[in-house]
Amino acid sequence: MVQRDRAVRLAEHVLRSAHDGQQDWPLSLVTEVYLFGSFARGALDPHDLDIDVEHENDDEWCSHFVSSLAYGRDPNALMRQRLATGKRGCQFTFNFLEQADFELTLLWRRGESLATGLKRLHAIKADPAAGRAPRDSMLPQFEGLDAWVPRPYREVLCAAVSSKAIGLDRVVLSEGPITSRIAAEHLAGRWKPSSPLYRAAAAVVRYWEQRGIDPGRCHLHGADIRDRETPYFAGFGLRYFRPVRACLTTFGGTEWLEVVHPTRTRPLDCLRIVPLDRRQLDQAARG
Repeated sequence: MVQRDRAVRLAEHVLRSAHDGQQDWPLSLVTEVYLFGSFARGALDPHDLDIDVEHENDDEWCSHFVSSLAYGRDPNALMRQRLATGKRGCQFTFNFLEQADFELTLLWRRGESLATGLKRLHAIKADPAAGRAPRDSMLPQFEGLDAWVPRPYREVLCAAVSSKAIGLDRVVLSEGPITSRIAAEHLAGRWKPSSPLYRAAAAVVRYWEQRGIDPGRCHLHGADIRDRETPYFAGFGLRYFRPVRACLTTFGGTEWLEVVHPTRTRPLDCLRIVPLDRRQLDQAARG
């Protein structure tokens, strides 16, 4: 039970950080901390500790979030560092509670005492039958990208692929000129040319153009390029992961392109999601 004992110590460490940091930004934004995965199920040898952190967004956080995305940084890295403070073995998700299609175990809520959180933690009993969470939340398309695609997101995608609700391909986008004037103006109005998001957006538009798709019929990272009805969607860094199902069902989407980790220089790995069974995908979204 050495591995589980270590996971307990990690959970205690994160809990103390969240509790003791209530007066310091950004931990002052944290409202709840949850556990999930094999540790929460009682596994004796969990691979790591899965933690979901729910938090509010103030003006400073929104500014930090936008700035981080503009320069290709992970906006959540700051909060992750303040919670883990150098400890390894924690896998964090942020504001995942509403998206999760499985139960999470509440560890601590803002305003509660440290003792309350520790009591909840130590009430999670070891269960030899639970076993370690399998790494079957992996597909060949995720290899090398799993650091940027949190396990809960991989689980959702794996389940949708397994049920044949979606098709999932991995594409490496190429760089080069784009021909659409309206798309070029759209990009110039949103990002600086040096931004990793500009680089990702230009590569997505180029990919659409190479396939004969009018970029004006596309929705790019939260905004329409021209038309209001857009069968083609793209997002960066899983910022808009939650609406993917609705875009491919309610709004009749043909595909969703997700540039997993936009950077200035590294390959632009992209997941291409296409609906195969919209009825099943819609039922999953409502369920």
